Amino acid sequence: MINTLGSFSAIVIVLWLLLSIVFALLYPLIKSLFFTLHPRFGSALLLAYWMGPFILSVLSTIFLFVPELERVLVDPHCHEACANHVPLIHSLGLASFGLAVGGFVLLFLIVRCVQTLTQSRQLKTQFRAFARHCGAYHLLGSATPLVFTLGWWKPKIYLSEGLSSACSDADLSIILLHEQAHQERRDNLRLLLARLSSAILSNIFATRIMSDLQLLTEQACDFRAAERFGHVAVAQTLLKVRRLMSLPNAAVADVSTAFAERDVEMRIKALLKAQHRVSLRAWQMLAIASVLMLSLSLLISPLHHGSEWVITKLSSENVHLH
Repeated sequence: MINTLGSFSAIVIVLWLLLSIVFALLYPLIKSLFFTLHPRFGSALLLAYWMGPFILSVLSTIFLFVPELERVLVDPHCHEACANHVPLIHSLGLASFGLAVGGFVLLFLIVRCVQTLTQSRQLKTQFRAFARHCGAYHLLGSATPLVFTLGWWKPKIYLSEGLSSACSDADLSIILLHEQAHQERRDNLRLLLARLSSAILSNIFATRIMSDLQLLTEQACDFRAAERFGHVAVAQTLLKVRRLMSLPNAAVADVSTAFAERDVEMRIKALLKAQHRVSLRAWQMLAIASVLMLSLSLLISPLHHGSEWVITKLSSENVHLH
C-alpha cells in the first residue's frame, strides 16, 4: 500500500511541478490569444489553462494506476512478465519519501484554503455588523468610497454611503450590475482555485498569469454591465469611481473584486475597443475540449515509460524498459 500511495503521490507532484513550469514558460507566447477573445471566454480559458497542470497531473496519474487502461493508452511492453502493470516505486524508503512529500503538499493546500476561507468569514462577520441590507447589496455606514464583493460560494455586495452619495443613479446601477456579475460567476472562488493551483510555483512564475486572470475577470464583468448600459457609460463610471477612490483618505478594501481597484486604464481601453474581441461558438469550445482530451490520452504512454525510467534510476534497479 505504501509503495502504491508513494508512487502515486510522487508522480502527481513531479508532473504538477514540471507541467506548471512548462505552462508558465509558454504563457508569454500565447498570452495575446486570451486577450483577443471576449473576456467571458478569455477569463474562462485562462483559468482552465492555469489550473491545467494540476488537473492533468492528477487525471493522468489516475489513468496510470488503472492497469486495465494499458491496453488502450500505453504501448505494449514487458518487464519480467507481460501483464498489465502500474509504475511502482519498489524501494520502501523512496516510496515513503514520495508519500511524505505528497502529504505535506496536500496539508499545505488545505491549510492555505482554510486560512483564506476563515479570513473571508471574519471579514463578512465584521462588515455585517456595520451594514444594513438594502435588497441587492449591503450598505456600509462609511464616508470612504467603497464597493466590493465578498464571499466564495454565496458572495455579497457591499457599498459604502460615501460612494452611494457621490454617484448618480446611473453610475450606481452600472456598479451594482458589475458586482452582480462577480456574484453570478463566483469570481472569488475562481481566483481562489487559481491561486491554489499555482501554489507549487514561486511568485516569479505565478504573478504574471494571476494578474492577467484578475484583469480578464474584471473585464468580463465590465462587458456584462456594458451589455445593458453601453461600453462608453461603463468606461465613464469606471473613471469616475477611480477618481473618487484616489481622493485623500480613500481606501480600497483588501478583496479581489473591488469595482475600480485594478487596471482601470486597461479596462477602459478594452471597453472602447470591444468590437475587436472575438466570441467563441459552442462548437469551438467543444473542439478545444476534444483537443485537450486527446492530448491527455496521448500523454499517458510516454508518462508511463518516463515514470518507470525515473523510478528505476532513483531506486538503482536494473529493470529493462522499452
